[in-house]
Amino acid sequence: MKVSVGRPGSRAVLTLCTALAMSLTSVIMPAVQAAAEAAPSAGAPAAGLPSGRTDYRSLADYENDLSELARRNPSLVKPITLPERTREGRLVRGVEITDKAARRDGKPVLLVVGMHHGNEWPSGEVTMEFALDLVRKYGRDRQITGLLKKTRIVLVPIVNVDGFVKNTRRNANNVDMNRNYGFGWGESPPYEGAAPWSEPETRNVRDLISSRQVTTFLTMHTCLGNMLYPPLQHKAGLPPDIAAFRSFADAMGTQNGYFHTTSADDYETSGEVIDWSYYATRGLGVTVEVCTTPLTLPRTFQSLVVDQYLGTNGYEGKGIRGSFVTALQQAADREAHSVISGKAPRGAVLRISKDFPLWTNPVAQPDGTTRPVAFANHLSSSMEVSERSGHFTWD
Repeated sequence: MKVSVGRPGSRAVLTLCTALAMSLTSVIMPAVQAAAEAAPSAGAPAAGLPSGRTDYRSLADYENDLSELARRNPSLVKPITLPERTREGRLVRGVEITDKAARRDGKPVLLVVGMHHGNEWPSGEVTMEFALDLVRKYGRDRQITGLLKKTRIVLVPIVNVDGFVKNTRRNANNVDMNRNYGFGWGESPPYEGAAPWSEPETRNVRDLISSRQVTTFLTMHTCLGNMLYPPLQHKAGLPPDIAAFRSFADAMGTQNGYFHTTSADDYETSGEVIDWSYYATRGLGVTVEVCTTPLTLPRTFQSLVVDQYLGTNGYEGKGIRGSFVTALQQAADREAHSVISGKAPRGAVLRISKDFPLWTNPVAQPDGTTRPVAFANHLSSSMEVSERSGHFTWD
């Protein structure tokens, strides 16, 4: 078995037994939308979206669209429900889309999530539309078909379901979901939560990323018209992969027209999902702030969802859709992530895991001191060898 660890060019040869068991020991505030932005736009012109919609979905609409997509396309779409219910007991649903979706394969994963902030409705709409788009184009569009044979995309349109139902930024516990992640937690009062990972919604996303080989991650927001990546605070310094972040964001920018910068250069926050996901997995995580272009345009369903998804203002035919395709290409790029290959008996289940600590920002302790608090991280993934020859490749 050959294993490339970290960056290309670093390779080691290991011995694979019948089953693989490995432990790898290496290791903003978005503007709150006005009510008019969240409200459905009456009399909008005919949309060219995959769904044909001209106004915003309700929760029932989302759940129906996700359910029907999986029911009608069982070989391509696998429905998922995240492990924990929301604070008010609602389910958080999504889909996995790939060729032969039911298989436990070793494909690299692109994860796209919407609505960490429940009133940022366009972030969920563009995520849902891309799910519909992929299914519609599979088998008809050579590029999409090829990418879905090589990658798996996981889409969760609404992370903060309670906030969406109430049309509020925060969850039912009045916590900002994008300030509650463990890494660097503790410097975004008063809405960061009582402790890192105190909310079921953030634990859901943590578990989603921790149980899959997510090489690329997009968290969709509104409304700045830009793309942000670590660090969240200047004191952290630039991440080791800053060049890769900039190159990836540049490529997406050629499609959606958005500029990119570090989250700290936009404004400093703490406890956001992109910081934790990057430092836990080294997958490239980017916040995409969907907004009208130019920003001065009225915020309607047409300008925020239809135009942005399909491309406007010189980016017609590209848009958010094009940047999603670029992210799928990034997820598939084997020069950008590790690859395990080898042979094992057909039907063997291979497992990989990693356990390590990360830390919050310095926070007040019961003894009167101020110091960072460590929290445990457990990453795990598995695949089943399906080839008759026993050969497998695991991204």
